[in-house]
Amino acid sequence: MHEHGEYHGEAAVAGGSGGARVRAPRAGDARPHRLDQRTYLDGGRCRVILRPYGDGLAEVGWSFVPASLPIGAAKGKAEDRAAHELRAIRRARSTVRQLILAASLDHLLTLTYRANVTDYGRASADLSRYIRKVRRSFLGAHYVAVPEQQQRGAWHWHLAVRGRQDVYLHRAAWLQVVGDGNIDVKAPVVGASRGPLALARYLSKYLSKGFTAGNRRLNGHRFRASHGIAIPERAIEVPPDQRGNVRELALKALADVAGAVGFIWESDDRTAGWACSWK
Repeated sequence: MHEHGEYHGEAAVAGGSGGARVRAPRAGDARPHRLDQRTYLDGGRCRVILRPYGDGLAEVGWSFVPASLPIGAAKGKAEDRAAHELRAIRRARSTVRQLILAASLDHLLTLTYRANVTDYGRASADLSRYIRKVRRSFLGAHYVAVPEQQQRGAWHWHLAVRGRQDVYLHRAAWLQVVGDGNIDVKAPVVGASRGPLALARYLSKYLSKGFTAGNRRLNGHRFRASHGIAIPERAIEVPPDQRGNVRELALKALADVAGAVGFIWESDDRTAGWACSWK
């Protein structure tokens, strides 16, 4: 099991960068495709990526990829720092959701300190030592770990894992590492959501806590995950004569594999969108 993992997924998340709107689809909700400036005049292509997770959970993203992309501003530039930070948080949320759904992680394991451990480097090293101790007995092959900093400044870890866990094993391993602390295991429920979707929503709120206002260096690790979680992705070919219907093609593919279309997000300033089967 590989301890460290910084994954950056596509910006295919409700509330993505740029102006956007989020709503559920309505019957007969079809509209002409919006042509952007230089949209189909430079030999670009439409891209549709479907991610079927099973059990009625799936998501799809679509976008137009021009043949030549504009050169972006330098990372870390002071006036762009806030925008980079928001994009990084959105990418992390997307990837954490994809990893949890792909691995069917459905239980939350929380590791806490009794001491006020404010050094993130130490907290990260402690997690690595703990993972090495439990990897052979870990119930489930994968995990996704998200750090949270409490109001007093202390770090602790939330781990998405699969299935019921041996509480005594985890507590013994954690105490061997930190000396004094505690663990907790539960199956979270968020609104009407249960299982992997509830867990993904639960952990998403921690991805921005403690990582803003210059608290971490740009592009720092916002989460860690076991190596080898295979996110199912299916590229859908869009024929040239169907580029104007890319949105409808993507939504049909989602409905075909999941049986429903829940939320739809669309960019206001470019040809891009994302939809999922849940609400």
